[in-house]
Amino acid sequence: MIRAASFALAAAILVATPALAAPDKNPAAAPTGDYKLDARHAALIARVGHMGGVSKSVFRFDKLEGTLKWNAQDPTKSALSVTIDPKSITTNVAGFAEELSGEKFMKTAQFPTITFVSKSITMDDADEGKVTGDLTFMGVTKPVTLDVDFGGSVQSRGAAKLGFEAETTIKRSDFGFTALQGPIGDEVEIQIDIEFDQIKPAA
Repeated sequence: MIRAASFALAAAILVATPALAAPDKNPAAAPTGDYKLDARHAALIARVGHMGGVSKSVFRFDKLEGTLKWNAQDPTKSALSVTIDPKSITTNVAGFAEELSGEKFMKTAQFPTITFVSKSITMDDADEGKVTGDLTFMGVTKPVTLDVDFGGSVQSRGAAKLGFEAETTIKRSDFGFTALQGPIGDEVEIQIDIEFDQIKPAA
């Protein structure tokens, strides 16, 4: 009897929950304005060659903050700023994350943030483009270009959400990160999944 009641309740909830509309992939449909990075739906994955490239070591950074000034009429006039906490790195090897954030590798006590600030945006297609900006890592700033796909926009609780995927490849030695070069590759593949919430004006 209890099980039947539980099934009935679950069915009622499913029926009552409205279906979520598919994201609108047209950038012009996303409202122009200021957006804040949704830290619950953002991550950066880094892949680097191990032992000369015989395999890839994979790392994830989980703490990101940032803002997006979105221009729906002309996305090339948008502006992006993101800050990553290098101490938020995680790995599947016990204790390795703490070692990576320590003095031997990323020296996070001395360099507590990684930042990216956009300088220019170009569109390759309606929902694809390139974002070039300044990446600051371990105290060194270099230009980096991200290949970006627009995941679309949806409305949630009266405000817009925008999603993006981005990828690029950097050389860690360009930023003075040269620990264990040889066993650990120089090129780092980066993949970013990120979501932004529209900041609504105060009533």
